[in-house]
Amino acid sequence: MMIIVTLGALALTAAVFPRAHAQSGQALILAEQVCLQNGVAPSTAAFEGCVARAALAFDRGQPDIAVRQARATRDAREVCLSYELSPESLGYRQCVATEVERALNQLAEQYD
Repeated sequence: MMIIVTLGALALTAAVFPRAHAQSGQALILAEQVCLQNGVAPSTAAFEGCVARAALAFDRGQPDIAVRQARATRDAREVCLSYELSPESLGYRQCVATEVERALNQLAEQYD
């Protein structure tokens, strides 16, 4: 039973966090700044995901996309907190990941 719980938690964690990509130091600094400027609280799972996505965008030369991703993360946090989910819970992390993905998909559709 413990193995099933552990595997489930690992699968959920993999779904919540973006895939690891090597980012330049400059991109990480800019990403942290843009996430903070858009109200994403540091030392949270949402912040880590925001920084990872924004840094990748900065490395690709897409600062406007980095800002949109930070805003999507901020908005996702607000939505998930409105559901009264505990920020420490896996449900909250999944909610943020789902909401960010939904928002970014909508943005992508606007540019297609």
